[in-house]
Amino acid sequence: MKLIKGIVGLFITFAILCGAVWGIYRLFPLKYLTEIRTVCGELNVDPYLVAALIKAESNFNMDAISRADAKGVMQLTDETAEFCAEKLNMELAEGDIYSPKVNIRLGSYYLKRMLDLFEGDEALAIAAYNAGAGRVKKWLKNPEYSPDGESLQVIPYEETKNHVKKIEAYKKIYKILYPNI
Repeated sequence: MKLIKGIVGLFITFAILCGAVWGIYRLFPLKYLTEIRTVCGELNVDPYLVAALIKAESNFNMDAISRADAKGVMQLTDETAEFCAEKLNMELAEGDIYSPKVNIRLGSYYLKRMLDLFEGDEALAIAAYNAGAGRVKKWLKNPEYSPDGESLQVIPYEETKNHVKKIEAYKKIYKILYPNI
């Protein structure tokens, strides 16, 4: 009887652990891995950063549309998508912004531009991706937000501040859950 109770207890513990692990992977999906790997390899962008950004922006929903009319998995406005497509010599057809393959290419290119603009500083690049590069440059000039003019101690937009923190946390989680992106 003790042996049966022990086996049942182990089975229940195992089932609970499996359910918890499965739940974590459901909370942190990783779709479009081929697209992420390809584009990140070409642009030399961290695929974990792109996966975390997609998770934060749309939770990998290719049909996502924000209040600001940003679209697709990386939440690009039409203007940003057109700008990036032009720089990449890509033709955009109606609805292409919703294609994960196209959206990830354009969004990763834009992220790369922000990383280059802010000399690889991921927090600044993420803030610029969310609030705009012009705003981040203004914040860097304001000693209230940036005592050294190179990093932000304060991000004055609550949404942007939370977005940066969220993506930084998601990146760590993706590195643990998916060690071979």
